[in-house]
Amino acid sequence: MTEKRTDLAGMPGHDAAAFAMNNDLGELFEDADVVKERRPAKMVTALRIDLDIQAELEAAAAARGIGTSTLMREIIEDWVRTHRDAPAPDQLGELVRHLDAARHAAASLRQDAA
Repeated sequence: MTEKRTDLAGMPGHDAAAFAMNNDLGELFEDADVVKERRPAKMVTALRIDLDIQAELEAAAAARGIGTSTLMREIIEDWVRTHRDAPAPDQLGELVRHLDAARHAAASLRQDAA
């Protein structure tokens, strides 16, 4: 371990920051390993969800020992992976199915009223 690295290792955070601002630390990075962290391509700054769902997410995240936004990201990523290759729903078919269900419900209500 170099002298600078030894000095930094024993310093409190504030002192280490001041040391880094006043000294060349280039030699510390010569043998450093590059760690590629996962970085989001885009940050979503607002997500509107029901407060009861938010409370459930917070409880589930706390039980797992992770942040709520991390849990939400994992849920979204899992859903995207699962549905990535699924064909888009037939919107016209879905509309017809819902209209048929509404007609069936209306006919049932008419029979009950008679």
